[in-house]
Amino acid sequence: MPSAAKSVVRFFSGDKTVDSPVLNRLGAQVARTVLARMMHTMRAPRAHVAASVRDYVTTLERDGLVVIPNFLPDDVIDDLRVRAKKICEQDRARTKVYHHGPNTFNVLNSEIRPEIPDELPEFFKDPRVPALIEAAERRPGRFATHGYMNIERLCQNGPVEMEDPETQLHSDIFFTSHKGWLYLTDVTPECGPFVYVKGSHRLSPKLLSYVYRESCNGNKGSRRITQRELDDLHLEEMVLTCPKGTFVVGNTFGFHRRNRGTPGHERLALHAGMRTNPFFARS
Repeated sequence: MPSAAKSVVRFFSGDKTVDSPVLNRLGAQVARTVLARMMHTMRAPRAHVAASVRDYVTTLERDGLVVIPNFLPDDVIDDLRVRAKKICEQDRARTKVYHHGPNTFNVLNSEIRPEIPDELPEFFKDPRVPALIEAAERRPGRFATHGYMNIERLCQNGPVEMEDPETQLHSDIFFTSHKGWLYLTDVTPECGPFVYVKGSHRLSPKLLSYVYRESCNGNKGSRRITQRELDDLHLEEMVLTCPKGTFVVGNTFGFHRRNRGTPGHERLALHAGMRTNPFFARS
């Protein structure tokens, strides 16, 4: 395939960046960011949002984040925690282990272990979960085929002097994408809590100017956010410490990171989300 054709295909892909210095100087990354947002806005009218999650979706669209305490009763959360830990212990062979500086991030997902939704149905089959994520993504009925469901365990093991790249403020992808975590343990400052910048999911000329600058500098991954950009946009971080049973859903186009934790601490969560090609209705 000629390089020009490859660049066009890449433009309309879900890849994080366009691997073409010329196209990026012409504004390709900015154009695909704006086009993806326009197409997201035009999908699935809000009339289809279930009443049980309508207020949550409104908050999510406004802030880029919604925090739902007491999503499930404490006794259910405690039972889920015991069962989730047991599943992870029994299936270490299929657990993906990521070493992020001082931290070990263990992920067991439903693609590798398809039984997870049936094993932990109190959360993964709660109708509010697909309703909220599908409404946020504006893709009704797609969670069952395009969603992902994981058990995640973050362990703070090493010296804090080591660098964890996930503690750097960043935007995951150029289009709207949502991730949700039901915390099965209390999230304290020592556990490496999620950090989010409310309002950073909104497009603005100033934000797009930073997208343009970074695309011209050859970035091929998740866009890293400087303190200068945060100050220019008049935005601030929010550290999400919360009790067990809290369900947090965030638009990961918005700026976020993992806070530094303390060795010897960990957190356990059930993770659900969707990331689909923004340009094609069935992908």
